[in-house]
Amino acid sequence: MREILYNEKITLPEIIVVGDQSVGKSSVLEAISGIQLCRAQNICTRCPSELRMKSTANIEYTIIHNSKRSEDEAKTLNDMNEISNAVTRLTKEIADEGTNVSSTPIYLTVYKRHIPYDLTLIDLPGITRNPLPGQPKDIHAQILNLINKYIEPVTAVVLHVIPASVNFATSESMKLAKDFDPQCLRQLIGAPKIDKDDNIAEKLLDRGPGAMELKLYCIAVVNRNQDEINENITLKEMKKCETDFFLKHPEAFQYLPDEFKGIDQLVKKLAIIQITKKNREKTLQLKNIPIPLTSEQDCWMKFQSMINAFRESIRTKVNGDYDILTRVNMITNSNQISAESIDSKMLSSCKTNENLMDSMLGDDRLAYHIYRFQRNFQDELTKTFSDFFSSDYYKFVLHAIDDGAGVSLPNFPSYQMSERLFHGELQRVSRTCFALMARISEYLKERLLRIFHQVFDIQYIRLVEQLKDVIIKQIDLAADRATERIQEILDMKYRIFIINNLYPDKVNEMKERLIKKDKEQQGEAPPPPITMTAVAPQ
Repeated sequence: MREILYNEKITLPEIIVVGDQSVGKSSVLEAISGIQLCRAQNICTRCPSELRMKSTANIEYTIIHNSKRSEDEAKTLNDMNEISNAVTRLTKEIADEGTNVSSTPIYLTVYKRHIPYDLTLIDLPGITRNPLPGQPKDIHAQILNLINKYIEPVTAVVLHVIPASVNFATSESMKLAKDFDPQCLRQLIGAPKIDKDDNIAEKLLDRGPGAMELKLYCIAVVNRNQDEINENITLKEMKKCETDFFLKHPEAFQYLPDEFKGIDQLVKKLAIIQITKKNREKTLQLKNIPIPLTSEQDCWMKFQSMINAFRESIRTKVNGDYDILTRVNMITNSNQISAESIDSKMLSSCKTNENLMDSMLGDDRLAYHIYRFQRNFQDELTKTFSDFFSSDYYKFVLHAIDDGAGVSLPNFPSYQMSERLFHGELQRVSRTCFALMARISEYLKERLLRIFHQVFDIQYIRLVEQLKDVIIKQIDLAADRATERIQEILDMKYRIFIINNLYPDKVNEMKERLIKKDKEQQGEAPPPPITMTAVAPQ
């Protein structure tokens, strides 16, 4: 999958091997795999090499190719000693002769007996700071960009090969990794050349200068040096030499736990990381697989359970069963203020900044938001009407009286004039009412669809799409019925008539209050009140 999806923006679990040039990366990989890889005096790895270790009980062989070739062109090697030369030839084919690097990967699949774990590792070119003859001046930047591409995905576990004598925290590869993994949760260090640092045991245990705390540990390894290679010391013999090294230096390693010592422990750690990641992914995939529905009854029961959950979720939110007290307690604990202060601040926030209140208590409070729609409607409706006692409205009434001249007897305002003033106010009411309906309709669509996606299983895509249309259609139908009802009420109000006996009493009371106020301002006694009687409906 990794090979096929190389050019796609899809990340897969992988173990990336990084480090400076000539620090022993190839030696560590040789010890892990048990096969001899290519070596060079200067730069050895010049393109990404994916090493796949597969156990087999039959003949040992290796398959090698690159992404520029098809699988049919892959070469099979039956002699393990030919791997190094084959990798060298393929590297030259990809990156040309010399010391240039390439981002085109080599795929090396090794089928070998007596492999304790199947592993896949990706070896990247070593970090070089000074260009070698024939290399571009920006070779350092090219290699860093290549490393960043591989270590950035959260699915990548990075094995840093850092000599024991080097400060782990300030090594360049670790600095790169911290940009994508600041807490170093997926970083692992393999430390060769442990004979160069007397305090290596303390360093591996995250103590002392140059140490670094890692969740995946730092593990000491002993690799073949050039003299041992020249003496044809095999990788199997080198494992025994590594064990003897730890035994011969008890003063340095006697208190170091075994999981920090040796290539076998490093291989075991890498295998656990890879297996744990795969298990986690498979478990997640299993959880996401829907329950098999093998009969019509199973389908109906599944559908009914989701419908019931959707209905119950709406009911609780309409009835106000949201956990406000818990949220208030969280605010109280975090700010260490009294409940009375919380209540006053919440009330003040409701009045001055409703958006802030919404963000503090969440958006799933259907009852609360519908109530706020109603309160805002009341405020808007009050502001919609004209100021009947203002001078502007007084002039407007006089203008209406003038327009009605000749329609009725002098000094008797026409009925049409009153009707004209009333209908002007009624038109403003209708606009406010229909605007309220539109806001509530849009809010319910957004909220109910959000609740719907939280409750319904996204595995049933066709069912989800059909039910979304049903929900929107039902909200539109309900909005249409409410709009028709509002229009009926407004049509009834279009005709002016009074059936409330309190209306003339209220008008008389207001007139008495205004006359009394005017007389008091002029210092005169108020005259007898002018009464008004109810008029029969037209």
